[in-house]
Amino acid sequence: MLLQGNLREFSLPNIFQLVKMSAQSGALTIRRGDDWGKIFFRRGQIYYAYSVPQHLPLGERLVKSGAISAEQLKTALAAQEKAGGERIGTILLQSGAIDRVTLEQAVQAQIQDSAFDFFSWMDGVFEFSADEQVPDEDILVQMDVESVIMEGCRRIDEWELIFEQLGSLERVPHLAYSERIEDRGEVTLTAEEWRVLVRIDGRADMNVILRDCGLDRFHGAKVIYSLYSSGLIIVSEPAIENIGRGLTVAVRGAIDLYNEIFLNTLTDSNTIKQLRVELIDDKEVEIPIIAGQLSLGPEVDVTEEPGVAAGSGDVVVFTAAASAPESAWRRLGSESSAWVLLANANDLDSLRSSRKDLVFVRSLGDVPLVVATYMSMPGEELTTKQVAKALGVDAAVPVLPCHLRDRESVFAVVRTALDFVKR
Repeated sequence: MLLQGNLREFSLPNIFQLVKMSAQSGALTIRRGDDWGKIFFRRGQIYYAYSVPQHLPLGERLVKSGAISAEQLKTALAAQEKAGGERIGTILLQSGAIDRVTLEQAVQAQIQDSAFDFFSWMDGVFEFSADEQVPDEDILVQMDVESVIMEGCRRIDEWELIFEQLGSLERVPHLAYSERIEDRGEVTLTAEEWRVLVRIDGRADMNVILRDCGLDRFHGAKVIYSLYSSGLIIVSEPAIENIGRGLTVAVRGAIDLYNEIFLNTLTDSNTIKQLRVELIDDKEVEIPIIAGQLSLGPEVDVTEEPGVAAGSGDVVVFTAAASAPESAWRRLGSESSAWVLLANANDLDSLRSSRKDLVFVRSLGDVPLVVATYMSMPGEELTTKQVAKALGVDAAVPVLPCHLRDRESVFAVVRTALDFVKR
């Protein structure tokens, strides 16, 4: 059977129905940009599926669910490399690290998540290859096409309800105690609810929590919605929602750890960890962001900053992962009032990444910029003049020495950057 086309013209449920009615065996390949995957059929029934990139590999899924330890996975991965690519599930099973029932449940969940994920694709090309089979896979499931279609549609409806109540998964959950809990007199949690609840600290957004729990976004969102409906948690707007709404300082450096230390020192650890989902080249990309709110006090006059109310002394300071795509950084940068460039002043070689960061910031136009130097290792620190010369900046760009764990030092850097905004 020759079957190919675009999902805009022929929906996935229609394709599934056609394969079922003709009782075909083979593989349906779906592509959207760099993302792609396969759904395998045997006599019109689904028995395997996978997606690339795999959002949650099987080994990681088992670790985060508590089925195996991180050390057991590490040992299994080493054995897999030595054995020349044998399936990780088979290795874990043979070593006794896991029983077959638990492994089959994890594989089934992975297959189902891959198959249902394709239902959210509104665009993409597809092609069905008859008689193509799964290579070297010993754990398979059988899924009725009608059940998959119904489940896919149900998930779409549930997503709408969840987002209507919770809003974006970039919002931050907080523990709460409501009258509903008082009336019940007791709280009973499922294992998944407990896994989520113990990770709620008022700093991580829902995307970060679900990633750390090893739950996919749909099932994880359902768990959080259940906790929300029970009155156990409330949610607040994410700090990144305020980026661009007022004074905003972007912090960029080559090493994520030092960027995070800078923000934690500045805000007394009052920061929020978030995963911002950006649509880049028609695919969703999760961008790790750390943001905090800094109060400068009512005496600070920032009325010259467009969109900032008179007397406002609050500023959002944030950093994104150094590995984030430039397009994501550019979008965030366009909403920033000023920039702090963290430069490692151990030696001239350490400044190479800072030169690239400087080129990027300058590509945004004439934006207020301060270079803050720090030491990652004990030794003789480059002078600010040496750093300025190595980076090729003139006197218009301040280069300030900064001790990352000293609040007075990092605060002075941010204040200097904001002084440029007011000019």
